[in-house]
Amino acid sequence: MKGQTMRVGFIGLGMMGGAMALNARAAGFEVAVHDLRKEMAAAHLKAGATWADSVEDAGRDADVVLTSLPGPREVKAVAEGLIKTMRAGTAWFDLSTNSPTVVRELHKRFAEKGVSVLDAPVSGGPSGAKSGKMALWVGGDQAVFDRCRKVLDALGDQVIYIGAIGAGSVAKLVHNCAGYAMQLALAELFTMGVKAGVEPLPLWAAIRQG
Repeated sequence: MKGQTMRVGFIGLGMMGGAMALNARAAGFEVAVHDLRKEMAAAHLKAGATWADSVEDAGRDADVVLTSLPGPREVKAVAEGLIKTMRAGTAWFDLSTNSPTVVRELHKRFAEKGVSVLDAPVSGGPSGAKSGKMALWVGGDQAVFDRCRKVLDALGDQVIYIGAIGAGSVAKLVHNCAGYAMQLALAELFTMGVKAGVEPLPLWAAIRQG
């Protein structure tokens, strides 16, 4: 394992975050992990990560903080702890599917402390998080993005700088909506085919194999 100089604080060890935190550790980064349930960190501690007793502790010594949380409410709650201990010159990348408005508000608030906030939502699902074959869409200060690129590269193989703060979250929401739109269109077309007299299973096979 090649050592890395950046210290990483990782908060949120669910199906996505847990796998990403392990990949950060496997890449040689010094990682401190935190979750509401300490048992979620068993594999990480075995891999050499350290346990942070609180959100504040996870941010205290970190050069880069990564969060993988269910949504905006949880991100805002974690922010209350991080803002107490993160140091000027450090960076927080939120990997959650978040609200662009929330991300921009946090960016402005943390900037007053000299802390950079960037949104970096991911796409690839639990299997992608485990294998490292997934996309990260990043919004925020490009110089900070470039400086922390090695950390992000440890998480996914398609790390893309999208633009200013909030741009990553917008890209993720557009991506999700595009998927929903395609599902809706497919459902309507499939219904049309069945109503026209085609059996569902052969029709599905034709669509899948076409």
